[in-house]
Amino acid sequence: MGARRDVVVALLLLMAMAVLSYSAVASGFASGSLRPLGAEYLERAASTPEVVTAIVWNYRGFDTLFETFVFFLAIAGTLSVLRLSSRQEREVRRNEEREPHRKMDEIVRVITKLVVVAIVAVSASIAIHGQLTPGGGFQAGSAMAVASLLLFVVFSKFVLERSGLTLRHTLTAYAAGLAVILVTVFLPVLMGGHLLQIDLLPGESGLLSLDVGEYTAVTFGFLSVFLVLGISEWIFKGVLREEVK
Repeated sequence: MGARRDVVVALLLLMAMAVLSYSAVASGFASGSLRPLGAEYLERAASTPEVVTAIVWNYRGFDTLFETFVFFLAIAGTLSVLRLSSRQEREVRRNEEREPHRKMDEIVRVITKLVVVAIVAVSASIAIHGQLTPGGGFQAGSAMAVASLLLFVVFSKFVLERSGLTLRHTLTAYAAGLAVILVTVFLPVLMGGHLLQIDLLPGESGLLSLDVGEYTAVTFGFLSVFLVLGISEWIFKGVLREEVK
């Protein structure tokens, strides 16, 4: 019964794809002729080989910029709600050091290290070559967030902090990523252009700066939130309970 249902679903999907393909061809999408708006886009983006990304940033740049600031506000809101004073942070660290830390099997730890190295390499490649695909910086940062979650699960939050990934360091790196984005956005104004007119910058440096800045901001923004949320509930409640007293 289950196999028959899967076959029916597959056939329905194939029929839907066939109908959509026929509709696209019949409506002229695949005829090879450009609409006036498409021709204007290509004409204005002729100075760069990365037409798709140029269109995204030149015509939807403010939308992408505001999305970044929405992400910034979400992180700022999370950290403000769960913020701790310096004394409370020291108390949390003392309690975490006394808490028994898990130690997964050696095979799991070795495989996780290999996977994380691969994720870091792929995400860095996506960010560096982000001008080839729209949204490269955010995609790369999201991939790095997955790597940090893997490390949390296998090695625990305490091990990462002991390696130098403290909340203060991640917030500093997050602010640096936002600074790169802001400099790239406002630099064209100093060059006599308009806000976010990154085609005034030499070569593909504007697109590269935006992708690298967003990659850094998204990576360490997520990691900052994970470090705060990774505090054990009983430790967090104990610290706050002392504050109430």
